[in-house]
Amino acid sequence: MTSVSTTGVARAGRPPAARIGEPTAYNGRPIAAGTGSFRHPVSPRASVADLWSTMEIAAAAGETALQKAGAPSLDVAAKLRLSAYVQQARQYYEAAIRAEPIAKPLLGYYFVLNATKAYLTLLNHPNTATPGIKHGIGQDNSHLTGQYEFSQEYLQIQTSGVFHLLAGNSGRGHVWGAGVMQVSRLIPYLNESVDLYASAFNKRPLLIPIEDTFIRASGKRPNRFAWLVVEVSRLALREADLSPRKLLDEAAAFAGSFDHVESDRDDVVRYESKVPVPYSAMPLALPGLRQAFDRSLISRNRTLAQPRDNIVRSPHLELISAEALTFAVMLHLSNMVRYRPHHVEQLRGSSQWWLFTSWVDRACENFLLAMSSRVSLEEHLIE
Repeated sequence: MTSVSTTGVARAGRPPAARIGEPTAYNGRPIAAGTGSFRHPVSPRASVADLWSTMEIAAAAGETALQKAGAPSLDVAAKLRLSAYVQQARQYYEAAIRAEPIAKPLLGYYFVLNATKAYLTLLNHPNTATPGIKHGIGQDNSHLTGQYEFSQEYLQIQTSGVFHLLAGNSGRGHVWGAGVMQVSRLIPYLNESVDLYASAFNKRPLLIPIEDTFIRASGKRPNRFAWLVVEVSRLALREADLSPRKLLDEAAAFAGSFDHVESDRDDVVRYESKVPVPYSAMPLALPGLRQAFDRSLISRNRTLAQPRDNIVRSPHLELISAEALTFAVMLHLSNMVRYRPHHVEQLRGSSQWWLFTSWVDRACENFLLAMSSRVSLEEHLIE
């Protein structure tokens, strides 16, 4: 393990030295940090067909890189379900883009639901074959009395369902227990709408922007190891009233995977993943790096709306993934549209109206790129 040890010892008042390593590639393709092993750039001018190409190919082939990386092969029935889920997800996606704000969450939710089922099917999760499987989140309207405020919106978390399967197969694998959750508490964590949240409420969301996320490696096979590196602008920390150490205190999931180390740049603070992972000859078999990224809960916005990685600012270690968060909020907004349209109309022009006018479209695009990244093991980003 000498090839991945730090180059010095911690000095008083200073973090330990960073590991010495270099960028790494396979067959000329740089290894990427994320839920996939390689970057898959998507043009800002990409058509809907371009955006859906990865999921369409998966539906046609009945398998993806997940199978090559060890996921079980699909039988005929599973392949038929996969094709149906992808085709329905695309129809709802395209309809949501064209819809008026009052209808977007309903269509967006059905896209998210079917895209999730497609992903779970490719993981060959047995519960995706269960007829009528519930979505896992309901409404709690018992307190909606008197003058309506968005702060009165609560999720009713159930004991099982598609939400639980998605949360359990992404991020840290954490799933909320049954109970209620205030929706307004979740909005500051929506990574597609950092600008919209700041503008609407004149305060920072609970996400700290990352300047860069990349991978370094050291040693020679079979004793080669790789690790994640995250750099955060010192200006971003000052704006959030955080020191490098305090960031780790207030971002428990990130701190569970990363340590603060010295940086060779004055304008950024550097963090490295705590445990280097063996670097296999086959990048598709690098689950350690993908898992380290996922478990740190780095929240990736892959869209044109301020594309950026973010650190989740929360003292709680066990949080749901960004995809599960999107699923939960989209489902709740769709329930409002379906069952309480009068409350939705009361929000028109309010500080929450951007959830309907802008967030749904951004979230759908980001969710599609996230699912494409997970099933292909290639990081889909618009750039």
